[in-house]
Amino acid sequence: MNINNNNHKKNIISLKAPAKINLFLEILGKRDDGYHEIETVMQEIDLADNLQFEEIQEGVKLQCNDNNIPLNQDNLVCKAANLILKECGIKKGVSISLEKKIPVGAGLGGGSSDAAATLKALNLLWKVGLDDEELIEFAAKLGSDIPFFINGKTALCSGRGEKISPVEVRGEMHYLILFPHVHISTETIYRNLKIDLTKKRKDVSFFLDALKYSEVSGVAKLLFNRLEEVIFTTYPDLLQIKSSLGTLGFCGVSISGSGSAFFGICRDRHQAEVIKSKVESSGMGNVFVVTNVITP
Repeated sequence: MNINNNNHKKNIISLKAPAKINLFLEILGKRDDGYHEIETVMQEIDLADNLQFEEIQEGVKLQCNDNNIPLNQDNLVCKAANLILKECGIKKGVSISLEKKIPVGAGLGGGSSDAAATLKALNLLWKVGLDDEELIEFAAKLGSDIPFFINGKTALCSGRGEKISPVEVRGEMHYLILFPHVHISTETIYRNLKIDLTKKRKDVSFFLDALKYSEVSGVAKLLFNRLEEVIFTTYPDLLQIKSSLGTLGFCGVSISGSGSAFFGICRDRHQAEVIKSKVESSGMGNVFVVTNVITP
C-alpha cells in the first residue's frame, strides 16, 4: 500500500489501488444467498489506479479522469466512503479524485481495489482505528473481491471471496496483460454459468505448491479459470484472441476472473517486453507489462 500523507496541506491522503489477476479460479457451487462458492488464487500486480482523498465539510464527492465511470453514489468508491461515514459516526465529508489506469470490465478488480483503498485511506484520514479484520468485514459488505485488497499481495480466497488466506510469494513473476476493449459484466458471466456437478473439481493445493516455489513453468502449467468456457461461449471473439496469444511463446496464458483481460506468464521481464511489441503491433488491445506485488 503506497500512502502519501501531505500534512503541509489540509488533510489529504494519496493511495495506489493495484489491479489483480486470478491465477486459479474454481466454482464449487451456488450458495443459498445467490452468490457462488469459489476457490481462487488472486495476485496483485503493479498496474494501479491513483486516488487522492481530501477532507471537506460534508458529503462524498468523486471526480475521475475516465468519463465511463459513474460519479454518483452507486460507485463502489462512494459506497465505501459512505459506509465509513455511517458506521463510524464521522461528521465530516471527503472529496475523492480517482485517476483510472486499470481498464474497466476487464476482470482485473479495479473497482474493488478502489473501494478497498477508500476504506484504508479514510481509516487513516479520520484516525478511525479500524484493524485489518474490521476493514475486511467492512469490505465484505460492499462486494466479494474487495476483502482481498485490504492486504492484497497473493492470497487464496474462498467462500464468495471474503475468506482470505495469504500465500507467501517471494519471487518476482512477470506478466503481459492484454485488454481487448471488451467490457464484460461479471453478473452476465455468472448468470450464464451452468454448474455441472458431475465435473471433477480442480484441486487448488497443487497450484499452491507450485506457487510456493515461484517456479514459473510449474505455475504456468496449472493456470486455471472455470469461467473460461462460459466467457468464450458468450464472447466467441475472445477465444480467437486466446489462440493468437498461444502462438507468442508465453509459459502459459489465461483470462482473469470473469474477463475480458488475458494475462500471459513470462520467464522474465525481457520476454514480456519482447512479446509486448508483437502484441501492440497486432492491434489486439491495450497491453501492459506487469510484476506481482511482493511481500516485503
